[in-house]
This record gives sequence, C-alpha cells and structure tokens, in this order.
Amino acid sequence: MPAALAYTCLAVSMLLVGGNIAVGKAILDELPVFLFALLRFAIACLVLAPGMLLPAVRRRLDRQAAGGLFLQAFFGCFLFSLFILHGVRLTSATSAGIVLSITPSLVALLAWLLLSERIAARNSLAIGLAIAGMALLNLLESGQGGSASLLGNALVLGAVLSEALFAIYSRRLSLSLHPWAMAFGVNLAGLLLFLPLAWPQAMSFDWQAPSSTTWQLLGFYSLSASVLSFLLWYTGISRVAANVAGLFIGLMPLSAALVGVFALGERFAASHALGMVLVLGAIALGAWPGRRPSGSAIGSRLQARQDSAPVADTPGR
Repeated sequence: MPAALAYTCLAVSMLLVGGNIAVGKAILDELPVFLFALLRFAIACLVLAPGMLLPAVRRRLDRQAAGGLFLQAFFGCFLFSLFILHGVRLTSATSAGIVLSITPSLVALLAWLLLSERIAARNSLAIGLAIAGMALLNLLESGQGGSASLLGNALVLGAVLSEALFAIYSRRLSLSLHPWAMAFGVNLAGLLLFLPLAWPQAMSFDWQAPSSTTWQLLGFYSLSASVLSFLLWYTGISRVAANVAGLFIGLMPLSAALVGVFALGERFAASHALGMVLVLGAIALGAWPGRRPSGSAIGSRLQARQDSAPVADTPGR
C-alpha cells in the first residue's frame, strides 16, 4: 500500500471519530450512556460478523491475538469512555482539552519504549506542533471561573494514556491480523465489557421513547465510528509507524470543531484557526515523503514481508 493511501486512511478515520462527536451528543439526549455504547458495539458486530466467515480474514487469529484485541478494546473503548465521561464532569473543558493535547507525544513515547521506534528530529517537531494545535483547538474562551479539579484532570490523563495504548496495540497486531478481524474483535470485546454496565439500563429503559431520528443516528454512528473508522485506522497503521500515526489523532478535535461550527452554529474563534493550521502542519511535516519513519527491527522486517504477502508473521511481544 502506498504511504499516501495509508495516511489517507488514518486521516479519514480520525475525521470520522471527531465528526461523530456531535452525533453522539444528539443520541445521548435520548439514550443512556452505557446502553448507547452497548448498542453501538452490537450493531457493529452484526455488520462485521459475515466477513469473519472468510478464512483469509480469520488467518492468524489465535488466542494470543484475541488477547491483544481485548486489550485494545479495554483501553481504547472501555477505559477511555469511562475516564472521559467522569473526568469532564470534574474539571473544566479547557483543562480537559489541554490534557488531551498530549496524546501524540504520549503515543510517540510509548512507541519508543514498547516498539523501539526511533523519533527523528523532524517527527519531534511535528509532535510539538500537534500538541500545540490540539491545545488551541480545545481551549475555550468562556472564562469559566474556579480552579480545575485535580481528580478530573487525572481522569482525563487516564483517557489519554488509554488512547495511546490503543494506538500501540493496534500497531503491533496490524502487522499480522486482517483489519476486518481486528475491527470485529475490538467491537466484540467492547460489547462484552459494557454489557454488565448497560444491562441495568436496558432493563429499565423505555424502548419506545427515542424518536426514529435517534435510532437512525445510532445506526449511522455505529457504521461510521465503530466499523468504518476502525477498518481505516487498522489499514493505515499497518503501514505507518505508531509515532507518525499518533499525529493524525490531532484531526479528531479539528473535525469536531468544524462540525460544531458548520452543523451546530458554534462560534469560530481565532484560536480554532491557528490550532487547525498547527495540526495540519504537524501532519504534513511528519508524513512528508523522504526518509521513512523507522520502527523496530522486527516491525521493519515484518513491514517488508507484508509488501510481498497478504499477511505477515506474528510480531514479537
């Protein structure tokens, strides 16, 4: 796969996730949080299940790979949701946005520690631009009073760590597993993780209360955020080093801001414009053709073998 196509997959994946924030808010007006999560993963599993009948999709999907997919769902779907839901209730949106802005640098740090990826000077500068851009995109000019809760900021930091670990695990497994199998496995694990929390809400919920529009939005959200975005992310990150893929996370708040402005009529501030420029500059700098970002020796060897085979060997621990 050409690098440009891999970058496009990563970009569209994060744009879908960010753009669906407004859709998710609309759904949560009529559905409880945990029940919404359960239904989202259930619909995605139903859509992805037929593809699991193909032997090529199931190839190398063993117990070890299943454990890695469960960890992805645990960090990237379950813990991330719990930390964000409770964290933003205890701290200001401004403080939460600043904490979330360190995600690219944390992905790069974990890629260096766990995947032995080397971070070149150019990539370091790109990460710095992404951090600055994401901070500006999340800063509010509302002048909210009071001090931010230390516990709330700590919970948001937990969400950042969870998202970074999701990126690391997805990079490792994408070198050996089919993107379709990864998407199905993560959604299935997310379904099982949220089931105990959602079951009480499902038992007491009035299923006739939500409007037909809400059910349509739920279907759209499930297909775009839980199916298409996962497939695109896994396809792209199999060809891109984790520290570079982390830069594309900056597109998530960017697309959320654009949807807020054009779809919800929110005010477009100068900080939004500057933040977008910094994020796009970071991605352009990190993905600029030339010297390819280097991963671990094992990852590089697997990458070369993927170019000549549909599925690569299982990477090391």
